Amino acid sequence: MDTSQSITAENLYRWVDALVERFCVLAPVVARRGQNAFVPIDSSAQLDLGYCSTMTSPRCFIYPSVQQLFKIDRETNVYTPVDPGPDRTQLIFAIHPCDMHAITVLDRTFLGSFKDPYYAKRRQETYTVVLNCNKACAKGFCSSMRTGPFLQLEAGFDVAMTALDGDYVLEAGSQRGRELIESVPGAKPTSRRHLSEKKRIEQTAAASFTKTLDIEGLPELLMRTFEHPVYKETADARCLGCSNCVLVCPTCFCYKVIDRADLGPRMVERNRQWDACQDYGFAEVHEGNFRQPQQARLRQFLTHKLCTWLEQYGCFGCIGCGRCMTWCPTEIDITEMAKEIQRDPMRQLEG
Repeated sequence: MDTSQSITAENLYRWVDALVERFCVLAPVVARRGQNAFVPIDSSAQLDLGYCSTMTSPRCFIYPSVQQLFKIDRETNVYTPVDPGPDRTQLIFAIHPCDMHAITVLDRTFLGSFKDPYYAKRRQETYTVVLNCNKACAKGFCSSMRTGPFLQLEAGFDVAMTALDGDYVLEAGSQRGRELIESVPGAKPTSRRHLSEKKRIEQTAAASFTKTLDIEGLPELLMRTFEHPVYKETADARCLGCSNCVLVCPTCFCYKVIDRADLGPRMVERNRQWDACQDYGFAEVHEGNFRQPQQARLRQFLTHKLCTWLEQYGCFGCIGCGRCMTWCPTEIDITEMAKEIQRDPMRQLEG
């Protein structure tokens, strides 16, 4: 990030108002019941830059939960592909470092050896402005996963922001980001004082975490303890199989393809929508279900995020955002499950 500028909070809000004229700006606001959510905004007055987390991560703007692929008129046999891009160029504003990291994890899935054209189009037409976190979330452990509280990426984003005392430091992560910063009103080169303050805030934020996870050697340990009783005990006592964990997880990428016909049925459309490995039917094949017990599905979630994702993509599938714990109806904590295995990897199921 070779471009660094400082601006006042007043000029930041003026900048956002200017961005709204150019982009569909998706930013954190206070939504229903006091919860925060990323939504399209019309004015900087709607912003809530002090937010901690959101239920749904901004991945849904690049990888929608339901996406139409094409439609067919059965009377005329006319095939109509659907433009996968957004209606207007998007800009995700104030995305936290962990969620930005999650998008780059999805990039490895959808932009790797096979380039998914639907994801690629939306990713290309989405700018990202990151807001570093000045404090830890209650259930977040991104510091342990090295995805926060400050941005750890060198690329994959456009602008990174850090809130200081009344000012903001802006740093570019791409050519697009440099062009965005050039449009900021009242921007000045970042002073040494601001850089020193930024470093102090980063250290304070990193020290504020109460939830941690030691990931050293964890993937290898999880591979050796596939039959650890913590999976059955947790599944039997608490797991409802509701799939909340995977639906709010910002790195889950599984989907299914569904054809829908109208009552005519003249029009047929093909959609893809998110799927969930915690659903009973997810692993069903013609001869049975190879993850029939709930414990097998729960184990799949934990080991994929903290172990086998490394084999697939060379990184962890967990960013430490804590959403799976926050939105679990029975508050299953994957860090506590992992710690139980670390404490006693040889424990056997009693009885």
